[in-house]
Amino acid sequence: MPLPPDPVFTKTAQGRAELEARSGALNGRLRAALIVVNGQLSLAALQRVIGDGAAALIEQLRQLGHVEAVDALADPTVAAVPETSAAAEHALLAQQIGRRQREALARLAPHFGPDVDMVAQPLLAAREADAFNQALDLMERKLALYLGRREAARTLAGLRI
Repeated sequence: MPLPPDPVFTKTAQGRAELEARSGALNGRLRAALIVVNGQLSLAALQRVIGDGAAALIEQLRQLGHVEAVDALADPTVAAVPETSAAAEHALLAQQIGRRQREALARLAPHFGPDVDMVAQPLLAAREADAFNQALDLMERKLALYLGRREAARTLAGLRI
């Protein structure tokens, strides 16, 4: 059966059992993707929450039998996205920001040494994507003083959300 253009996925009984058992059969990204699948978020919404490679992760979970596509026409509740999905999206965004903050610190540490936490304070204080990106711009300007604009941009490339 071909999937609709923007399918909605739900956990199967096997997927719920995997989350409860915590067997370790799934790597961190697969487990996180499985947690987010709720039967109400479309693949596009999951892409925004999970980030790069969401479609491949969901497909891998589907092949393992942990998720399945939901027929949106058969279930009218699928169209209504509950408030909990916004909370899940926010929680995953916070995780993504945390990962990007750690990556930024790792890239900045060779340039600022033990003072990296102090220099990157605005970056570490960011809790929203816009604040994080603005703090990253600030860090790029600071780094440009030492490396030049082009090298500073290369150093922090790929961190923006």
